[in-house]
Amino acid sequence: MGKAIVIMILLLFAISSIVAQQNGKPGACPPPVAIGICDMKCFSDSQCEGNNKCCRTGCGGTFCTFPVSVRTNNRVKPGRCPETPIGPWVCSSTCRVDGDCRGRSKCCQNRCGALACTKPEA
Repeated sequence: MGKAIVIMILLLFAISSIVAQQNGKPGACPPPVAIGICDMKCFSDSQCEGNNKCCRTGCGGTFCTFPVSVRTNNRVKPGRCPETPIGPWVCSSTCRVDGDCRGRSKCCQNRCGALACTKPEA
């Protein structure tokens, strides 16, 4: 009886994850962040208020957060990333490609090794 309940719960979780992906709100989740939330605060976008989405954290949990725009521009922007990483010691990525950054900024490694939008060198 106990195994059947566990299997049923896992099956419901899998189905809710699939439905959430199919009927999710517009936008995309930001890269997983290390915010110390390791438990599941939500299972689908429908559980999040307004335009917020249910997104993963760096340690496998989920939480409701503002979506980032859907990536439509994957081109590499002109300029190059600073040879010596600059910026704050933020150890979670805020971009994946140059197209995630506004204006002329590029997606470069910061001092902690995470990716962040950075003013390019000439």
